[in-house]
Amino acid sequence: MRGETSRLRIDIPTLIALAALAWILVNVSHEIVGHAGSAALLGMPINAVSTTTADIQWVQGLPAGAYSTFYAAGTLVNLLGGAAALALLRWGRRAHAATRTFLWLFATFSLVIVTMNLVSASLIGAGDWTEFSRHLEHQDVWRAVIMGVGLIITIGGYVMPLRTFLPDLRDHRRAQLTLTVIPVVTLMVVQSLSLIGSPFVRLPSAANHLLACVFAYLHFVLWAILVNALPAPRSRHPAESIQLPRSRGWLAIGLVLVLLYLVVLGPGVGSA
Repeated sequence: MRGETSRLRIDIPTLIALAALAWILVNVSHEIVGHAGSAALLGMPINAVSTTTADIQWVQGLPAGAYSTFYAAGTLVNLLGGAAALALLRWGRRAHAATRTFLWLFATFSLVIVTMNLVSASLIGAGDWTEFSRHLEHQDVWRAVIMGVGLIITIGGYVMPLRTFLPDLRDHRRAQLTLTVIPVVTLMVVQSLSLIGSPFVRLPSAANHLLACVFAYLHFVLWAILVNALPAPRSRHPAESIQLPRSRGWLAIGLVLVLLYLVVLGPGVGSA
């Protein structure tokens, strides 16, 4: 293990900062850019935004398609963001190690959220895409199509980030655990702390946002288990390609955004 540590140096504080930053931007992309942004474009007044929701005011007279667009927008923004991060990761092979690690985490987190919304939440009859199909004819057909597309995206969303970034680390188990488990723990801690002042965690259990976050956490835990249990897919890069030195710039950016996320967005902006 001493030899492994000397060959594959991963700075834990930098990794934590990158994971926190990636998760914050994924969540902001979903709630604010996707849901709140689409609501603003569609003329729906926004009551509040937080780390778990974009609370809007329903407007009489809008077509059903407007509400379907609102519910779909968060997932679609995550899908586009994840795809863009993967493209940048593939083309920017000479980028700084911290930048590449951030892009990998952002793409991975984005695509796990897409899987959760399209497949898991639809399977149990909850979430954005259940509401999306509720306003359309032939709900059962739409649900089947949504889940079918989601399964295809799930496979690609699992395979492509690993094939693009993570090398074969079977001889470096500690490094692999570090790169996969610490980011998942980081996002769970950051997201849970953001709920301390949120008015949405005091709702009844059927609409409690803490329970919704726990549901999301399970998907990331499952991802970490699969990556560590299965040896493939992996990139063809050497194991040394995932070394992550200390980056004070990323640490500073991560700290500032975490504070804003917890103190400002956590309790919610607006009157919930």
